[in-house]
This record gives sequence, structure tokens and C-alpha cells, in this order.
Amino acid sequence: MKKGTIINDRDVTLRFIRRAIDETEELREHVVSFDKDEVLFEQGCNLHHLYLLLEGSVRLNRMNKDGTSLDLLTLENGHYVGLVAFATGNKSITSAIANEHTSALKIEQGEFEQYMNDHPRLSHPLQQLMVSNMTERFMKNVVLESKMHSLNKELEQEGEQLKKAYQQLEESHQKLVHQEKMATLGELVAGFAHEVNNPAAALLRSSEALKENFLNLEQSDPRAAIFSIGLDSEPLSSDEQRKRMIEIHNRFPWVAERSTIRKLAQMPDSAHKIIQENRKKIPIETLTQQFEAGKFIHNIQVASERIANLVRSLKSYSRQDNNEAEMMDIREGIKDTILILTNRLKFLDVTLDLKEIPSTCGKLGELNQVWTNIIVNACDVLENGGKLSISTYSEGDYKIVVAISDNGPGIPPEILPRIFEPNFTTKNQGAEFGLGLGLAISNEIIRQHGGFIKASNKEEGGACFKIILPVKDC
Repeated sequence: MKKGTIINDRDVTLRFIRRAIDETEELREHVVSFDKDEVLFEQGCNLHHLYLLLEGSVRLNRMNKDGTSLDLLTLENGHYVGLVAFATGNKSITSAIANEHTSALKIEQGEFEQYMNDHPRLSHPLQQLMVSNMTERFMKNVVLESKMHSLNKELEQEGEQLKKAYQQLEESHQKLVHQEKMATLGELVAGFAHEVNNPAAALLRSSEALKENFLNLEQSDPRAAIFSIGLDSEPLSSDEQRKRMIEIHNRFPWVAERSTIRKLAQMPDSAHKIIQENRKKIPIETLTQQFEAGKFIHNIQVASERIANLVRSLKSYSRQDNNEAEMMDIREGIKDTILILTNRLKFLDVTLDLKEIPSTCGKLGELNQVWTNIIVNACDVLENGGKLSISTYSEGDYKIVVAISDNGPGIPPEILPRIFEPNFTTKNQGAEFGLGLGLAISNEIIRQHGGFIKASNKEEGGACFKIILPVKDC
């Protein structure tokens, strides 16, 4: 994923969706147009369809009980219209009116999952736009709450005469804000988790079917053996990859293509033996493709399970379900995270030094979120060719340490004490965008596991995060 704001990402995603619509007659039939001031739907209606704006803009208007109306929000292209009512099944609390000539992709309620299945290349863009929409609306809620807090402070300064009335107003206000925020969040989480769970389950089922198809080859077939090895492959550090490429060049002098040498370097010696034994019967390209097929299916399964874990976490948060901890080797979660972030790490020099550590009790999905947040932050500040180091080791018999460091610009000393504060971010000062929640959430997860995070700058340059976790039984 390249650097850029959510808005830029939304524009790129929308262009992709427009091209897909232009190329697919079935999708073009679902594009509808509205003239200026034409109503898409009215307040109080049950929505059986969802609109994705392709061109133009729409305003959300609410009619109050006293007969007055208020324009609450303007949605431009790339936004979903009717998202909350569509996802929750509740009646719409606003009317949607076109500000100008507007076109939109109309998605019927019963067809949403069918869209994902029939048009798999649209699945990720549609979900990405949905996440972008909800993120922007959440940000506006945060800004609104901040403004309301500032107003309360000004009222407090008016004097002692209003102090008692202000305190009563503040208590009522905080209760209403909390209740409304939790109600809205619960609705969004439930709807979003349900919609994401379906494509995640489909991915898992598809990857299992693909794996069975490959493994249905005769057991003596070397392609099946190579595929099975690919299923169990592990990521290599950049240094190890380069060393193995030199060894492969000497071991397979008859292989001229550098891309093939790179693929062979990712394989263990057991795969090389099979290739040597069958080089005259099966082209080496076929066998390397079988290995990569196994590796890719493994990555799909890991990614799908990660999505499923996140969905379970969302449901747990909104419904207060129990989330059981388990004994685990946290290195497995780090390896899975590296696999998932391969695209972000492919231009970096990554060094892994995962020494033997004891198992401990924890929640794997939550800890994986910590590794992801810290590694992605490092990727954001590193240029191509930058160095990222990840290591694990024990301190005595009761502590596990995970160290993640880079050779980037480091953390400015003046903000170092604040980086774990909620909503504190430096990514809104340039091309990057962030909510300032990643490190705050990571810090809270580690604290819930009985550990802590330390951030520092290295003398030779760059930042280092050390996560210290206790060794304990469930």
C-alpha cells in the first residue's frame, strides 16, 4: 500500500470501481441518475438498497418535530448513501437529496453478498470505501465532541453564578454523548462485522477447496510434494534471501532466469532435492509455480483467519462476549504478520532474529494487532532500502521481549512522551493520514496482557520499540 491520505485512496478506489462498471454490462444496469433536488429516499423509510455515489453530491436533510429542517451532511462521490439504515435495518433518520446531477451504483439489500461473489475484484474496493466512510464519520464525531468540550470550558469560565448549572449540564451532556456514541458504534460494528464476515468465510472456503484440488494429485507426483512444502513455507529475512540466491546460482548453474533463482531461494532443501530428481521430466517453472501456489494459499488462509479474528473482536466489543486467552508462541503471530505485510515490506531490508522463547498466555489476535501497528508505522517513515529489524528473546525465566527497530529519522524528542496518547498523530501534517489510535490501542492491549511498551531513539539513528510481556499460564 502506497503512502497517502484516506481521501486520495478513496479517489483511486473509486476510479477502479468506475472502470469495472464501464467494463461490465450487468453493473452498468445498476447505475442510476438523479437530477438536482431529486430525492433518493425520505426520512423514516426502510431502506432496501444502498447507493455508492459515482458522480455529483447528495445532502442529508433531517426534518425536526417543530417543522424546521436541517442539512446535516454533504456526501460526495466515493461515499455510501444510506449506510447505517441499510446495515442495521432501522428506518432512515434523514432524507437524501441530490445537490446536482448525480449518478450512483444502486445495491439492493439481497444483492450485496452476490456483488461480492459475482465480482470478486470489487469486493475489496467496496469494503475499503465502506471502512473509509465510517472512519471519516467517526473523525467528525471526534471533532464535534472536541468542540463541545471547548464550549463547556468557556461556559465554566463565565463565573461562579453558572457553576452549578454548568455542572448539571455537563453530567447530562456526557451521559447523552456516551449513550449516543455507544449506540451508533454498536450499530455500525454489528452491520460491518456481518458484511465482512461473509467474504472472509468465502475466502477460507475457497482456499480450502484449492488446497484439496492441488493435494488430490497422486502422492507420488512431485508437484503435490512441492505444493505441500509451499503450504508450510516461512518468510526469509533479506540477508538470508541474498545468501541463498548465491547458493542457488552455484547449485543450479543451468538456471539462467534471475526470477526463477529468487523463487528457488525461498524453497527449503527438501524442495531442491525434488527439483533435481525431476528436472528432466517436469519443467522447473512448473515446480516453482506449484511451490508458490502453496505459499499463496497459505497466505490467503492466514489473511482470512486474521479478518475472522478481527470480526470476532468487533462482535466481542459490541456484545461484550468472552474472548478466551490461550497458551501460544508469539513468534508464530509475528511470522504471520510479516507474511500479511509482505507488500509493505518488499522494498525494505528486513532482518528477523526470533530466538527461542517460552510460551505464554495471551490473545493471539490482539497481539497480532500490536505487531501490525508498530511495523506499519515503521514502513510509513522508511524509504525504499530502509532497514527494519525484529527480534525476540527472554529476560530470565519470566519475561519475553519483542524488539522492533528501524533506521529511519527516529521520534522527535518533544513528542516522544506523547506517542501513546489517544488521538495524538503526526500523520495529518503531510501526505500521511492517521487517527492517532494505533499506538494507544497497542499500549492498552499490552497492558491488559500484564506487560508494557518502551519507545526510544537509537544512538545510530532510528526508533526502537520494546514490548515486554510476562511468562504466565492461562
